Amino acid sequence: MDPEVRRRFEDVWRCRLPSFIGFRSTEMIDMARRGLIKMLYIVGENSVRSHPDSRAVAEALSRLEFLVVQDIFMTETAEYADVVLPAASAALEDYGTFTNTERRLQLTRKVVDPPGDAKPDWQIFIELARRLGYDIGFRDSSDIMREMARVAPIFSGLSHERLEREGGLQWPVPSESNPGTPMLYTDGFPRGKARFRVIGWRGGFDVVMGRLYPYSLIIGRERAQYHTATMTSRSPVLRVIWRGGPIVEMNPEDMRVEGVEDGEIVRLVSPVGVVIARVKASNRVPRGVLFTTFHYPELLANALVPAVLNPITKTPAYKDTRVRIERLKHDNV
Repeated sequence: MDPEVRRRFEDVWRCRLPSFIGFRSTEMIDMARRGLIKMLYIVGENSVRSHPDSRAVAEALSRLEFLVVQDIFMTETAEYADVVLPAASAALEDYGTFTNTERRLQLTRKVVDPPGDAKPDWQIFIELARRLGYDIGFRDSSDIMREMARVAPIFSGLSHERLEREGGLQWPVPSESNPGTPMLYTDGFPRGKARFRVIGWRGGFDVVMGRLYPYSLIIGRERAQYHTATMTSRSPVLRVIWRGGPIVEMNPEDMRVEGVEDGEIVRLVSPVGVVIARVKASNRVPRGVLFTTFHYPELLANALVPAVLNPITKTPAYKDTRVRIERLKHDNV
């Protein structure tokens, strides 16, 4: 939104940039479902599993005139693609940098060659641009780091050569002599101490809907898996330490009221979807609350989440999806 920042990137990229904020992926999926987007290029995201209302996502991808998916495995989302571009694993098959949650940039080094025709993401982008008539000019990932230092002041003092010498550094690193910033905002925040926003409460479900869907389902993560587990679920080491796989945790008192036994398979029903799940008794969750993850294809929990976005953050109700429990007849188990 800042014209001065836009101009800096335009000078380096030799282009004109729009002055409006782009759409989030959740918004783009909805636009595709309504026919407002004809083509999508999805890189490293398994949207069918990670987005709300999985059936609506599948419908949106099916309506596209052209879908490109770039990933290292054949995910559920890649099954809908017209073209799948095989990417290399950033952790093992490429040389570059990672930035972790504490703002630390550190190098990752290539261990093995990518299989077959797979290429690192940046190489695929450069080759695609070249075939479209635009030479980006990068020859390796060091060139990309140099451009980041050129256009983003917080990276001005960074380079692959420096990271090779000194190890990981935490941004901002505004100059080559700066040691990095282990602790951020010691003298205040960019907007002062804080910025508060006054909002009005808008109630969720009415009383009738609350009776139909009495439980609040929290969809989260477990320590041994990441996101849709496209990579982590393939690790035999991580299989040893995961909590129990595709299960739904439920308070024992709620199980007694519902007549559900520990380990029983039930049907979870929300206003937009139905999934079959195994219940596990757990005192970690209070009464009226259920917990599960979205890591496992055997339990597509996000199929239960309505594709209704928060008006400010544009995020779905992953942490408060209303559901009810239905017991299955023995012959359906």
